[in-house]
Amino acid sequence: MAVTSGLSLSPDFQGQALAAKPRSAWALSWPLALGMVLFVFLANAEGLPLLGDPDSHWHIAVGNWMLAHGTVPTVDTFSFTFAGQPWIAKEWLSQLLMALAYNVGGWGGVTALAAAAVGVSFALLLRLLLRDLTPLPAALFVLAAIVMTASHFLARPHLFAFPVMLWWVAGLVRAVEERRAPEPLLLVAMLLWANLHGGFTLGLVLCGAFALDAVVGARDAVERKALFIAWAKFGIASGLVACITPYGPESILVTLRIFGLGESLGVISEWKSPDFQGQPMQELILLVALYAALSRGLKLPLIRLLIVIGLVHLYLRYARNAELLAMLLPLVVAPVLARQWPSLRPDPDGTGGSLLVQRMRALAGPAGHAALALSVAIAALYAAGLIKLGGVTPPSSTMPSAALDYARDAGLKGRVLNHYNYGGYLIRAGVPTFIDGRGELYGGAFIKRYAEVTNLRGEESLEQVLERHAIEWTLFPKDQPANRLLARLPGWRQAYADDSAIIFVRTR
Repeated sequence: MAVTSGLSLSPDFQGQALAAKPRSAWALSWPLALGMVLFVFLANAEGLPLLGDPDSHWHIAVGNWMLAHGTVPTVDTFSFTFAGQPWIAKEWLSQLLMALAYNVGGWGGVTALAAAAVGVSFALLLRLLLRDLTPLPAALFVLAAIVMTASHFLARPHLFAFPVMLWWVAGLVRAVEERRAPEPLLLVAMLLWANLHGGFTLGLVLCGAFALDAVVGARDAVERKALFIAWAKFGIASGLVACITPYGPESILVTLRIFGLGESLGVISEWKSPDFQGQPMQELILLVALYAALSRGLKLPLIRLLIVIGLVHLYLRYARNAELLAMLLPLVVAPVLARQWPSLRPDPDGTGGSLLVQRMRALAGPAGHAALALSVAIAALYAAGLIKLGGVTPPSSTMPSAALDYARDAGLKGRVLNHYNYGGYLIRAGVPTFIDGRGELYGGAFIKRYAEVTNLRGEESLEQVLERHAIEWTLFPKDQPANRLLARLPGWRQAYADDSAIIFVRTR
């Protein structure tokens, strides 16, 4: 049986309660503490896990290309296989931020920026949940979200889109709960999201879903008509705002091309289905959530239920969507939980329980402006120390610097057949790549053939690829199957090897 939409707690009543209890300028809060803990934990001298992804390199390189040329790219200039082909930097604003952070503080600057994005995102998530829920269930939701999302804490554009994604979805949910259209200011979130990360297309889909939720949950025909018109206007405005990018609507079309890669998406680890053997905590969280929902009789409005099912589907289809499920689902269901179980609602008076309970509850309120300013200052000093003394650098699995130093010293020239994970580093080093992380450029067929050839599978042989593309040297990890064949091929010899990479060069 569906539950109708409605207010979980009157905003006026909440505002009156908060106004009656002025907070100190130095007041702390749970969201502020959480954000600081995450920032310090992630902004470490090893740079992990944030620098563990090879795509960070090419995002920085693209950002620096834009700074150097004063425009955004429209064709590929980083590979030799697709040089001159149409390609857009759909995440151009994030790439500029990463490039600026790198230019100012090196990898320590990138790490600090990414860690700050994560800290702000989960602090914001907790703050939004505390509007509807008491601290304990809100904290449990956020803790589960951190665990589910931890494997995707990587210095890439999606991190910088997290805060605006939460702002957008929370605004849509609040509008449905208050039986109105979203505030026009929310369009700023879509504007930022569309220029930070390609996931903004999901935001447009969710706008339509919540519009349907609002219309279906209307109390009568008059309200239904008013909501339909209001949400239709906001939806049209959202679509138009999403096109305010250097590329116009092309940024939306790129998303369709990515999903059009088909079965080759399975070659890329983040586009595979989740591996619960490697991520047992994610499975445990899903099972606990399923048990809690079934055992307690959770009832969701029909459209809200379909949104939840859609988020689950996206995650089970592609592991990279773990953050969508973990961060957005709590915002979707929190108001319904507060309506169905009033004991989960925040206590507006804050007078119940022991003195310790009251003090813990007080931390659910907003932080004072002085405490917030001090926290920002401490974070800035910490980041400066990390940049100055940390010596942060990415792992060799994504940055085979010793191998590339050898290639330069040995005067290796010509085209290189590189490993997928080395493509980003080669782009940043100014070496044209055979392949890299820009899947929408290369297309599904090319990625699939590359994976088959380098793993010694498929119809096309490695020798054919080496000749057809006039490859002069190769750069692969030690365990790449292609290395075994290269060691036996006439006209090729191993020129370099270390603990992470091997170089073969053509001898004729």
